[in-house]
Amino acid sequence: MPDPVAAGGGTRRQRDAAAALAADHLWGFLTALRGVGVPAAPTKRADLLRAIAESPPPDLTTLYWYARITLLQDVGDLPAFDRVFDAWFRQGGPAGEDPPPEGDDGEAPSPGGPGEDDPPREVRPGDGIDASTLSTYGTREFGRTGEGRHALMRTLEAAWPAVLPATPSRRRRPARSGDRLDVRHAWRRAHRHDGEIIELRRLARPPRPRRLLILVDVSGSLRLHTPDLLRVAHTALRAAPARTEVFTFGTRLTRITAALSHPHADQALRAVSGLVTDADGGTAIGAALARFLGNPRFAALARGALVIVLSDGLERGDCTPMVRATARLSRLGHRLVWWSPLACSPTYRPATRAMAAQLPSLDHLGGVRDLPTALAEVRRLPAVLSGPRHTAARRWSTLRPLGA
Repeated sequence: MPDPVAAGGGTRRQRDAAAALAADHLWGFLTALRGVGVPAAPTKRADLLRAIAESPPPDLTTLYWYARITLLQDVGDLPAFDRVFDAWFRQGGPAGEDPPPEGDDGEAPSPGGPGEDDPPREVRPGDGIDASTLSTYGTREFGRTGEGRHALMRTLEAAWPAVLPATPSRRRRPARSGDRLDVRHAWRRAHRHDGEIIELRRLARPPRPRRLLILVDVSGSLRLHTPDLLRVAHTALRAAPARTEVFTFGTRLTRITAALSHPHADQALRAVSGLVTDADGGTAIGAALARFLGNPRFAALARGALVIVLSDGLERGDCTPMVRATARLSRLGHRLVWWSPLACSPTYRPATRAMAAQLPSLDHLGGVRDLPTALAEVRRLPAVLSGPRHTAARRWSTLRPLGA
């Protein structure tokens, strides 16, 4: 495939011809993907073309990740996608009209990975290799909820009310025991009995559930887990509809409380699918959380609330905005709980710069990747909420480091 990025020299006609040839080659690649059964919605194809136009890929590795992040919706399609990409960009297409691009040593580089002579890179959960900053625009279907998932969701919905923290209400109400006398009631009763106070009542502030704030990461690195994470949020919203708020974030911030409040899970997910336009895209956790905290109405939802973040915490670039936003969320909320699909692995360690830096702000770091693991973490919440704050760093620091 001719490289329009490298073909900066030559006449304008030559550059236009090279760009047209590259565009035809790219369109042939997209057509070949459709031919092998890899679905790519028109909005996804438009995202790829827009990404290439706004930030031309300097090499095949970058082009590979552009195409993989924007086009793939199911990890099961990855082998077919890799075969088509190799045929069209490493071997020049089915007709072989272009020679394979060569690296510095004369061998064709492997897209998204090292060459054959390079030592294999060890990939560990949480190393950040799946994170991306590429912004996409489009919608995604989150699939149907089977009967097994419905049963788990009913169990989750029943478990939420018993574990949510409570706080004293502002208004005092009559009670058998309380910290104040109901003087008004006592005087009314005394007026009826010639000034004799014959009964004393007390006032108390009955407990009410704290607000629950759930922030769900919908970036591409969580593609396999996003549907179940949204189902977890749906059960919480069903259990406490008046006190629960749900947002999604990837490269944008979206409030989905109203869309997710439909009683039927599949209809709620369809409504969310039409609302969330950055699903399966890049990761900009710091920017999304800063946007949330920068809105006074949204920041008020976190004040005194149980804040639960469902994310792998894989942030590309400078992690300082993410760490600062997490620290402020911790100060505003009653507790800050972080549930990561990566933490379900026994080999996981929060060793990335972002997770290591924000760990002191977390009250708990647990593993949630599907409905069963979410149920286990929900049942663990009372122990987390009754203990001291900011214990996540101490708990994870006691684990044996990898390779030790």
